[in-house]
Amino acid sequence: MLMGNSGTAGTAARRRFEPAAFGLALATFVVWTIAVTTGWAGRTVDTWWPDVELDPRSYFSQVLEAFALITNPFFIMVATAVMALQAYRRRHRHLAAALAIGAAGLPVWALVWKLIDRSRPETAFADSIAAAGPAYPSGQMVSVTILVWVTVTIANAQRRTLSERITRRLLGGLLVLSAALAQLLMQTSHLSDIVGGWLFGVMVGAAALWISGIDSISKAWAARKAPTGPTRKAAVIYNPTKIDDLETFRRRVAFTMASTGWASPIWLETREDDPGFEMARTAQEKQVDRVLVAGGDGTVRAVCAEMSGSEIPVAIIPAGTGNLLGRNLGIPLDEDEALELALVGTPRSVDVVHWTTDAGKDSFVVMAGVGLDAQIMRDTNETLKKMVKGGAYVLAGLQQLGSEQFQATVTVDGRVVHEGDALMTLVGNVGKLQGGIALLPSASAADGRLHVLVATNEGVSGLKRLGNALRRGGPMPFVRRARGKKVTVEIDREVPFQLDGDTEGTTTSFTAEVEAGALRVVAPRPSGQNES
Repeated sequence: MLMGNSGTAGTAARRRFEPAAFGLALATFVVWTIAVTTGWAGRTVDTWWPDVELDPRSYFSQVLEAFALITNPFFIMVATAVMALQAYRRRHRHLAAALAIGAAGLPVWALVWKLIDRSRPETAFADSIAAAGPAYPSGQMVSVTILVWVTVTIANAQRRTLSERITRRLLGGLLVLSAALAQLLMQTSHLSDIVGGWLFGVMVGAAALWISGIDSISKAWAARKAPTGPTRKAAVIYNPTKIDDLETFRRRVAFTMASTGWASPIWLETREDDPGFEMARTAQEKQVDRVLVAGGDGTVRAVCAEMSGSEIPVAIIPAGTGNLLGRNLGIPLDEDEALELALVGTPRSVDVVHWTTDAGKDSFVVMAGVGLDAQIMRDTNETLKKMVKGGAYVLAGLQQLGSEQFQATVTVDGRVVHEGDALMTLVGNVGKLQGGIALLPSASAADGRLHVLVATNEGVSGLKRLGNALRRGGPMPFVRRARGKKVTVEIDREVPFQLDGDTEGTTTSFTAEVEAGALRVVAPRPSGQNES
């Protein structure tokens, strides 16, 4: 976490509290379970609720049975797991982890449930789903407690208003009490079973908050003191097609900015015909202190290209499939952590590469190339990218088996480093692809150098060996590498080219030249690097 001393101390204190809270919940559940299994609870606590006779065929009884059905642990587990997947897709990694732990708590409950195997009380609802299986701890109470915890946690993560969060807590408490009362009226559980189920649910919630860290993040923001001095301004340039829940995203960004002493954000939405160039110019005209960019690699490239040479720092909020620049710079994939870094992190200088082809001039910050890589980017199905992420690139790559080579002359700083067949020619400002594949292992975004890779094709088997070598980091005798400040490539025919993962057209030549330290980016600083 990138926080001031008071924020760090507050978070550390909470991190000590969370395992303590889990330990207390666990100890209480264990003591209560001993009280149940030794018979003490049955002789005392379970006698506190009087016998109630309900007609199972009455309308009220049918409502109670329906309530028991919809709060069945299996349904709650599935619903929580689905919400965890949705949170993960939206890059709410801490929330996803918390929800996954919540869902995993129900199978653990089932194991305890079977091991203790306590008989249920005599009831007129013996054929109801609420009376299925052993009694302790109450599955309905476990599931309802976890359900309430899930809804409250999501409300916090989505930065709902205080009134909305209070409403959810009140409704949640009412739901827990209703579940307890329903079981007592139906006599499907002892009072001690209900208490045990509630304690187990609290224990699962405490474990989820502790392990996932989501509660620490939320409370740390609330505890942070807004910086004194003039209020800073930030523009948020975003591609709406890359953000699953735009309303929640805007609310989370606004909440985080308000919590860290920033003014309300200036929202600048990209268009189909402009991935971010005009928006970046608008941000500069408004003299903002920072530009946040949320979108795919194309949006990040457009904004970074336009902000090149400006002293206004750019901060990346991961939203696209590739997120190549963010991954290479160590920017967190979790949205909360990325927002925290974006607003309180320290900018550092990175290089920008200026690119000239037959089609004109452009700039990039990740990689550009001609040949195989551009063909893969061109043939990758956009719908498939949303469904299987990086797997879409693999499928597109398989379509390129047997790709035709081209003749290329590659010159680096005036020296010819390759002349002959080539399957692809890459120029990189950074080195890693998706999945951590180190295509250009020595590349750094701040070394003032371009890194060049020329790959030749030896048929289908050669292409397969190339893929294996890239994935495993093994030797690549069919790959030539070089580095320098200026690269020129002449090709014998038109081939596709790509910039930062987007196919931009075809060309018979290109020139790439690095401009060292041209862009200010908010990113974790590599160890040992001085601030620039």
